[in-house]
Amino acid sequence: MGVLVEGTDYKITGVQRGDVYNEIVIKTINTVDTGDTIVVDLTKYGISATGLLGVRGDVQTTANSVVAKADPTTVVSNDEITLTLTSGTNKQNTFFIRGAAVPNLGAAV
Repeated sequence: MGVLVEGTDYKITGVQRGDVYNEIVIKTINTVDTGDTIVVDLTKYGISATGLLGVRGDVQTTANSVVAKADPTTVVSNDEITLTLTSGTNKQNTFFIRGAAVPNLGAAV
């Protein structure tokens, strides 16, 4: 179990900005395990900690083939969300984080 590193263990593969909500898409490498964590600063993506709307997770149970739901456990503190993986050993995960859009928050990313 460990804290995953952006750019090495996972990437932010998409950021959707809108008038109502913003969404972040995170994709991990295929060697992450249950108990590993990802910490993301929500304000970088225009989401306030009190504006979190939802988190959804998917796991590839068979590489590049079968996808199943695998929602992480989450904790929000000081504008950061911590995702704790629950998908098993050596699995690639995709997470979708959606939150209420905050005007002019995180506009530089």
